[in-house]
Amino acid sequence: MRILFIYPDICTGSGRIQQGIAYVSSTLKKEGHETSLLHIKRQPSKERLCQAVSRIAPQLIGFSTTTNQYSYVQLFSRWIKEKFEVPIVCGGIHPTLVPDEVISNEDIDIVCIGEGEYPMLELANRLENGTDITRIQGLWIKLAGELYKNPVSSLIQKLDELPFPDRELFNYESMLKRFWHTADFVTGRGCPYDCSYCCNHSIRKLYRDKGAYVRRRSVEGVLNEIDYVTKRYKVKRINFDDDTFTLHRKWLKEFCERYPAKFRLPFTCNARADTLTEEVIRELKRAGCELIQIGIESGSEDLRHRVLKRNMTNEEIISAFDTVHRAGIKTYAFNMVGLPFETPEMAEETVRLNQRVAPDDLQVSIFFPYPGTELYQVCQENGFLTSKHKLSYFDEEATLNQPSMTEAETISYYRRLNQLSLEKKVQSRSSFLFALYEVIRFVFGQGLAYELLKLARSLFLTFRSVFLRNLNI
Repeated sequence: MRILFIYPDICTGSGRIQQGIAYVSSTLKKEGHETSLLHIKRQPSKERLCQAVSRIAPQLIGFSTTTNQYSYVQLFSRWIKEKFEVPIVCGGIHPTLVPDEVISNEDIDIVCIGEGEYPMLELANRLENGTDITRIQGLWIKLAGELYKNPVSSLIQKLDELPFPDRELFNYESMLKRFWHTADFVTGRGCPYDCSYCCNHSIRKLYRDKGAYVRRRSVEGVLNEIDYVTKRYKVKRINFDDDTFTLHRKWLKEFCERYPAKFRLPFTCNARADTLTEEVIRELKRAGCELIQIGIESGSEDLRHRVLKRNMTNEEIISAFDTVHRAGIKTYAFNMVGLPFETPEMAEETVRLNQRVAPDDLQVSIFFPYPGTELYQVCQENGFLTSKHKLSYFDEEATLNQPSMTEAETISYYRRLNQLSLEKKVQSRSSFLFALYEVIRFVFGQGLAYELLKLARSLFLTFRSVFLRNLNI
């Protein structure tokens, strides 16, 4: 059966493979189905989209979407349904969290909730064989005027049994060039923490009594995938995209012993500050870790505990950054501003904490309330929600209307943290350019200096994109 995946990836700054689609595609291919992908990074015209669909002539279309990109799914599915009689499935994090909203779209026939590998395989098999599709676990299905809301399927417990994700579907060689030959891997699924802004607590409830939620692939399985990828592509470094790479102590110890015996590639990973003991950091360093990404989110302990449900102290965060730096590993900090109940004083604490821990780079986003999360409900109950919609985490626009912090204040702190990030990038690349920037800031003020930094970064990214597109590296 021919299945076409459509992945809206517009204005996200991503451009990387979508692991969910890649795993579903490889599962389908293993059983003899044919898959293709439209990875949409710029909004196409209706004519161009329909021409692409017509050329592929799929028998089933699958969208994967986040909340930010769902408006594109609504538009594209309507265009397709106006011209083609083909069933459309919508999966991903947004349909998983708010399936009622998505299935109410008249152009969506099926919603895939949660892990999609086996529900999609069963759907493709049944459609190909002409058998009943209404009782497939993990799928909500509209058929002949009826709606069939099936329960979620059991969680996949033995992740090693899945085929490696289908990177070839994504024009992977080109992607590697764009991201300096950095290959992404995921070593497990699920997160045990209850951060209120994240989807994991909601999905964990969805899968209650459906198997262990937090699962890890074997070290052997992960190393085999790295070996498979590095033998086929030019890879210079590895990025592990798990929420918390340092979650399971025994697994991590085995990985850090076996990885450097087989690979000499530096790697990046994500970690919670309260998991980064001196012993863990030493093991990561010996294994080849060059960068650890750590969530600060807010410099206010009160906001972090009470609102975000991230139960760690500033002392733990400072200790983690200091210990990682002493080990010679670089750090990257995640931050948010415009959080529910945040005040300018709390945002100032976020700036000060970043200045204290001195990450080698940092990211800041303006909080967006994702439907289905605990903080969305909190915002709804307190009347903070607006009709504003963000296509990207990095849009310079506040999405809450709350008395504790104005939109202008939110944007001001967003810019201050972004300026810290840009300054670090300039300083690490050229002492001369950083000195020139300091002179401009002293003479013309912080505002103009920041705008010039943004312009320089935009020009660099544009040049890099054109350079990589035209040069075979």
